[in-house]
Amino acid sequence: MTVHAIVPAAGEGTRFGGDQPKQFSLLLDRPLLAWTVERLVAVPVVDRVVVAVPAGRARETREMLAEEVAPRPEVPVATVEGGRRRQDSVAAALAAAAAEPSDWVAVHDGARPCLSAVDLEAVVQAAAGSGGVGAVLGRPVSDTLKTVESGRLGATVARSGLFRAETPQVFRAADLREALERAERQSLEVSDESSLFEPDSIAAVAASHPNPKLTGPSDLPAIAALLGSEGLLRSEHRTSNELETAIGHGYDVHRLVAGRPLTLGGQRIAHETGLDGHSDADVVLHAIGDALLGAAGLGDLGVHFPPSDDAWRGADSSDLLRRIVELVREHGFAVRNCDVTLIAERPRMAPYRTVIEEHVARLLGLDPARMNFKATTHEGLGPFGRGEGMAAEAVVLVERRRT
Repeated sequence: MTVHAIVPAAGEGTRFGGDQPKQFSLLLDRPLLAWTVERLVAVPVVDRVVVAVPAGRARETREMLAEEVAPRPEVPVATVEGGRRRQDSVAAALAAAAAEPSDWVAVHDGARPCLSAVDLEAVVQAAAGSGGVGAVLGRPVSDTLKTVESGRLGATVARSGLFRAETPQVFRAADLREALERAERQSLEVSDESSLFEPDSIAAVAASHPNPKLTGPSDLPAIAALLGSEGLLRSEHRTSNELETAIGHGYDVHRLVAGRPLTLGGQRIAHETGLDGHSDADVVLHAIGDALLGAAGLGDLGVHFPPSDDAWRGADSSDLLRRIVELVREHGFAVRNCDVTLIAERPRMAPYRTVIEEHVARLLGLDPARMNFKATTHEGLGPFGRGEGMAAEAVVLVERRRT
């Protein structure tokens, strides 16, 4: 399998402000585009990278990338002048890649510098095995959606089945080339490559790691924190004088009752009783959420998801934790590691340990090696020992650059 990574980065980035396109703006003392290209070059599945840049900037961009990006000699990085529209840049880069019809093409936004190797490989594999024309990385919509008219909220839009498309978007070279040519003949302009194809022909791949797009200056702190949390900062950025760390502790307890499902760590657990609460009462995720809010100085679960608010009745605690992680990142923090302990007499949790660790690691944007889940009993003592309830304690470490 041959994979060409194409980066459309020829836009002017006017929404970002500044005196140059955002893809050349400095992020932790390096151009944003260098972070993005370095991610692609580092993944073994990628064989070639072609970057489409504004007119007149191909040579200087090529020289900048040669200096800034850690090389893999077997992965050439080329630059080409793009066009006014995104699809013009994709077409120019595709032509420069000289891809064979059966090769795969992964189109990735130049302003998404946090792409994980795991997600890139997953979307390529999904495209190859989809039976359709390709695959798109993204994530299910978890926020409540509303229509707006004249500045006032309208109807609530059902979010079930909605998917926020991100990149990479991966297609067979011949199919992408034909779709671009068809759009040109029909004077069709699209905002992403998947819009060039028929519905139901593309596989949707849920991202396991954060993959935000830099749109405006307000996005910078969270993206910088993500890059720092994954060990990508150069040594000069990792001095104790420039990094601020914080530790948070969380604790949650719920009563066990009949007629409720048992959810722990985002997983449905087979048990004769379940935890009683306003949401799904997942003590593991609640403890982690409280720890994160505490580390960032942002209160607790009751402040953000009060039991008096029916919007959170029966809520999936995975959705609540996603919101908390987003809030913590908005304040510049990145999660460095998490350790959580479940206190319960039954059931036996060893069979669920790995799946819980992997699920929580995805929610937090962590390497699974930095997420630890364990369970202990109360040796028959007290209400936990009698099986009347469960509790969980969590400790998290977060980090951000000093300002």
